[in-house]
Amino acid sequence: MLRYTVRFASSGMRPAGGLTGMADKGGERELPQRFRGDARAATSPSGSPAAPVLSAGGEVTTPLVRSRNGLGGTSLPDPRDSGRAGSADAAQERPRAANAGPPTEDEVTEWIGTAGKSPEVAPGVAPDTEPDAEAESASWLGAGLAALIVIPALVIGSLTVVAVRHFTGTRAPSATAAGQEAATRHEAAVRGQAAAWIAQQVSRGVAVSCDQVMCAALEARGFPARDLLVLGPVSRDPRSSAVVVETGAVRALFGTSLDRAWAPAVLASFGSGAAGITVRVVASHGAVAYQTALAGDMAAAKAAAARLLADRRISVQTSARSQLTEGLVDLRLLSALTALSRHQPVSVVDFGNVGTGASPGVPLRFADLSATGQAAATVRSVLSGLDTTFRPVRTVPVVLPDGRSVLRVEFTAPSPLRA
Repeated sequence: MLRYTVRFASSGMRPAGGLTGMADKGGERELPQRFRGDARAATSPSGSPAAPVLSAGGEVTTPLVRSRNGLGGTSLPDPRDSGRAGSADAAQERPRAANAGPPTEDEVTEWIGTAGKSPEVAPGVAPDTEPDAEAESASWLGAGLAALIVIPALVIGSLTVVAVRHFTGTRAPSATAAGQEAATRHEAAVRGQAAAWIAQQVSRGVAVSCDQVMCAALEARGFPARDLLVLGPVSRDPRSSAVVVETGAVRALFGTSLDRAWAPAVLASFGSGAAGITVRVVASHGAVAYQTALAGDMAAAKAAAARLLADRRISVQTSARSQLTEGLVDLRLLSALTALSRHQPVSVVDFGNVGTGASPGVPLRFADLSATGQAAATVRSVLSGLDTTFRPVRTVPVVLPDGRSVLRVEFTAPSPLRA
């Protein structure tokens, strides 16, 4: 603890209105000391308040309590308490210079007068305030303003998400149902096309393998139920039939084994993708045996075509001639044309197959003849009298894309191959 002493020359020099009165009332009593900027009294190391002491010898001893930073003086400001006192306090608390000498009587009197006053009335001393509390209040105010902004935004966003999910959720099932309905209609349309083609182009008495739905469609088109073999998880494979209708359900049952092993040749195809349907020729003895039989049949067709081209009563246009020479025409059709030429001249416009997607090498089963009027009636009469093996399934007038009218002589599928 640091002390500084004020000495007076004589007892008569003691302050008249300050220290004398106080010393008369209690010369041995220490005056309590209060520090500027702090409502609580500072204590000495022993725990009693630090205050100036007026001794009997006329000396006023003022104990200086160390501030929190350990420096001497009446009360040095703490850097952390910079906001607690104004500029007047800073001016009052400036430490005295080392050579300034002892304080004057006025300084002591002023200090004692100030020490006895409360912080509220002490001149130049600011009331006890807490900067942390002020900062905390400002922080709470900012948090409140942020909450007023963020909470409504979150509520609006949540309501928006709920509304979007609600409306899209109600529309999604309808859109999905509409898509499924459209897909179902498309599958039904493709199935109808395939069923109509099979009912018209496949021979009666030929076994046809198909899934349950397809077989029902064929039966509805007039195909004999006795010639239908329904395929399913526990059914036998389609090798016992002559034609297999490959739908999505059949592909799920047999995978790629149909086109690789049991049914390598395509008669016609309808649609595409999952709804696609393919009508295939069944190779009861395997794909290799089928290709061998097909090659032998083409060789026989080439020989028959050479004889037909040599017949002067049969005329063949250029496009149809190349089909003959390549052995692409069904042997049954070649035999029918040869028999017809014995009754009247025959003019062949072209050869072909009904439907699309047939595999290369599949025999062409119809011939368009240039015959109208009485010539067409004669053709029908002659062909209807042939043996059933060489009798066409139908003979009908057709208008070609170029506008010409022809008589189409047509055989059913599949073309019988020589073993």
